[in-house]
Amino acid sequence: MADDHHRRKNNTALKIRLVVLGVLVLLGVVQAATTGTVGIGALSVTFRSSAPTTTTTTTAASSGGGLDGALGTTTGETPTTSAESKVGVGSWKQSRGLLTVEVNRVENAAGRLRVHVTAINASTSKMDLPLASVTGQDDTRRDYGASLSTSKWPAGIAKNASISGYVELDQKAPAAATRFTLTFSGIIGQLAPTGGAVSVADIPIPR
Repeated sequence: MADDHHRRKNNTALKIRLVVLGVLVLLGVVQAATTGTVGIGALSVTFRSSAPTTTTTTTAASSGGGLDGALGTTTGETPTTSAESKVGVGSWKQSRGLLTVEVNRVENAAGRLRVHVTAINASTSKMDLPLASVTGQDDTRRDYGASLSTSKWPAGIAKNASISGYVELDQKAPAAATRFTLTFSGIIGQLAPTGGAVSVADIPIPR
């Protein structure tokens, strides 16, 4: 009788172990299916590896060139063209007292004359050659003034020094004109030339 009771008890324990084992196997199958890993911690076994996900972003390029293209607007600066200049290079100068005025270059752009000048003050006192007092006259008797807006002339000359710049005349030279005279008048300074003027004559007009 005792043996039968012991045998039934062992059978019950075996059944319980089999049920527990079956549950563990089932859980392992579920874990493997969902995570690819069976086990816990260091005793786990991985059956699959997770591959990195690659995302590709496609950007569509606009064929209209932005708003400018859509509106048909051209961007950028429009190039400007200038008339071809004729250039004469030489040395035409005049000295009065301790002041020397030299013309060394003349540019003719469609009749507009740009005269490059160097003035040398050999005195011990400052001199001023005002741009507003610069005049010209060509051999057709046409008179010119200096363009205050486009000329580049420093005017003041320190003692024993020189200045350089250019004077643009305010009118076009006629086709018949071949030479002109440039006059600096109203010169200011303690040692300025007598009469306060220097004229450089017989300057050729390049054609």
